[in-house]
Amino acid sequence: MKLIAVCGSARKHGNTSKMLHQVIEGAKSVGAETEFINLFDLNYKDCIGCCSCKLKNSKSYGHCVVDDDLKPLLGSIEESDVIVLGSPIYYGNLSGQMRSFTDRLLFQYLDYGGTSTGPKPKNFKTALIATMNVSDEIYVERGFEDTLTSFAGIMGRTLGSCELLTLTNTVQFDDYSKYVYLMPDKEEKSNRVEKISAEDLQKAFDLGVRLIKS
Repeated sequence: MKLIAVCGSARKHGNTSKMLHQVIEGAKSVGAETEFINLFDLNYKDCIGCCSCKLKNSKSYGHCVVDDDLKPLLGSIEESDVIVLGSPIYYGNLSGQMRSFTDRLLFQYLDYGGTSTGPKPKNFKTALIATMNVSDEIYVERGFEDTLTSFAGIMGRTLGSCELLTLTNTVQFDDYSKYVYLMPDKEEKSNRVEKISAEDLQKAFDLGVRLIKS
């Protein structure tokens, strides 16, 4: 079994990356081959709507034809069994880099037929990890939960299955005194010793195990 983890955060050692690496450690613990990719290391375009991946009886059917740094990644994904995406949440949604990537990944397999079975090479097991500064209450009240649950549903219907794991109330800054931050949790976050709780790291580890063993 091979698991590929794709990070949509520019912070190479930030919350999203740490959660994804815990998933990787969990997968490795049960014998999986793993690969980690940060989208910020790649140079690529958005989906350009050429619809070459929809052409009947063509070599491009079911494959994105845009020739940039995503092309080898999309090839590696087809050789994997498990896909785990990780993204910080900006203004209630995934990062722009992650959205551009998922447009390219998912659209090539869409069949416009309503069944979402499409031309993918296999059913993948997938997961989406979303990290964000907001509290659990704001996550629900402002519609973040609805947005992410909906997107996880799209991933599941298109690729085979999808599990959503969220990390709320994250620590953003090493030194909050240097930044304009007026939220009431400033002092608590400033004094937090562990940036991510052991419980949340364990959830990510367990996710990696589960995706490989289930």
